[in-house]
Amino acid sequence: MATNATPIKRQRATKACDFCHTRGRKCAPQQQGGPECATCHDFGVPCTWNRVAKRRGAKPQPGKGLARWVLNEEKHGSNHIVQLLIDTYFKQVYPVVNVVFERSYREKWQAQQIPSSQASFALLMSICALSAFRFQGNGNSRERYTSPDFNPDVYLEEALAAIPHDVSYMRSTEMMQAVGVICVTALERRMASLLHKMFGLYHAASADQGFCDEKQWNPAMSTIEREERRRLFWYMYRLEVHTSLVMGHVVRCPDLQANVAYPSIPDEESTELGPAFEWLTGWNFVTDLYRGMEHLITRFRLSRNPQHTERRLLRTSFISADHITNQIVAQLTAGYESLPERFKSAESSNDPRSNRCGFQTANIICTKQLVEMLAFTSNDATLLQACQTAHDLIDRISSIPTQFLRAMSLGMLQELSGFGQILSSFIGKDLSRSEYTKLRVVMLCMAELLENLDDTLASADQAGKKLRAHVSDIDKFLASREGHEATASHHEQTPIPGDQAVSIAESDLDPMMMIPPVYLQIPWPGEWYSTMDGLDGGLYA
Repeated sequence: MATNATPIKRQRATKACDFCHTRGRKCAPQQQGGPECATCHDFGVPCTWNRVAKRRGAKPQPGKGLARWVLNEEKHGSNHIVQLLIDTYFKQVYPVVNVVFERSYREKWQAQQIPSSQASFALLMSICALSAFRFQGNGNSRERYTSPDFNPDVYLEEALAAIPHDVSYMRSTEMMQAVGVICVTALERRMASLLHKMFGLYHAASADQGFCDEKQWNPAMSTIEREERRRLFWYMYRLEVHTSLVMGHVVRCPDLQANVAYPSIPDEESTELGPAFEWLTGWNFVTDLYRGMEHLITRFRLSRNPQHTERRLLRTSFISADHITNQIVAQLTAGYESLPERFKSAESSNDPRSNRCGFQTANIICTKQLVEMLAFTSNDATLLQACQTAHDLIDRISSIPTQFLRAMSLGMLQELSGFGQILSSFIGKDLSRSEYTKLRVVMLCMAELLENLDDTLASADQAGKKLRAHVSDIDKFLASREGHEATASHHEQTPIPGDQAVSIAESDLDPMMMIPPVYLQIPWPGEWYSTMDGLDGGLYA
């Protein structure tokens, strides 16, 4: 009877000695026996077994848990510090950069659901990075809470570390929000290379997931998430137009090619306190202003720098037609007139919720005036008319409480500098004395405004002093010019008839006496940026 043979157990290959392992050879014992293997015996080398054995089997893979994306008190500060930065964001930044929904975000934070993922961690760190930078401008609070861990760079580095390089991993709303907030931080900190990088990542991720078309969004997303995506899209559009204006790049997500509705869900606090506290209507109107600005930028650039049309069969001159500009301005003016009165005058209070309408008012005033300036300069306007428009803007900004200007931060000053740069575009090779008189008033008024903002916005005082110094230089030149001509006429040897003497004396104050171009390089606030920063003129260059 056949019997089942016991299967022979496979033996694992024996471990080789150090010398054989190095040479990749099988380690065989000597035929005569002995402590050393045959190979070591043949080569006359010591047969050692000193190397550390590696574990067999599959190597352990890095964990995919959340250990990396959690708060560390030593690095990020205590929960009190993080709470302070979140509060700073919703108090100073949120009225303009409202890319998250306040109540839902605060509820998640209080329930310790933040951070709950890599994307959640990236968003939290980006908010902390922006708030910490803003928080540094408040001296009294900074003295109370600053510690070695309270460093904006730490939060920014943590946020960047959580941003994936592959756009296919950026399809969550929180990750897109994090990139958007980092763009704001980069702009305010004048980090041009980081701003371009983050904008490029945002546009790549937007194209990958169809972010500019609501029809391509996940239909199963919640109402709040859809609202947050709408807020994020339109804020990033506004930032795109703003940086196009300041830095000179093209608008990479045109208004006419987007299919995203405006935000429509007001904060719960607004509905609870009554319609007088609803501010989303004003925020949406600012978006309307930026949409109009996008088209006016196109017309302004075409009028100042005509395109190279060689070999082009299609002409696009119809885009710069005057009636388009008039229609844009007319619609925006009608929209402004239909706004509630709370968006036409700003009043400061101690209640952050009631101040949010004031933030929209400040933003509307600055942006609307800039739109009107662009439309005005696209037509056949004179320098004197442009000076009057700029003077009106400065008067309106001067009436805005400083805490609202603080919320707009550097963006407001960049747009303010735009007025000066547009004025410079009217100046020809020479500037007459009468034209300079009007321009001088604008420069001094802007210098006074900047100096008054010194406690609110960094570097404003320095920019104001530069303007005053430039005015002083031109005044000295004119005084020396008049003195030189008066001396020359005094030493004239040929007798001058009486009626001619009167005309020469009057010519010393000739309103058409030209100021040379060397004095026409006016240091508007935009001169804060150096060429190495990449923020050196943009549209106005």
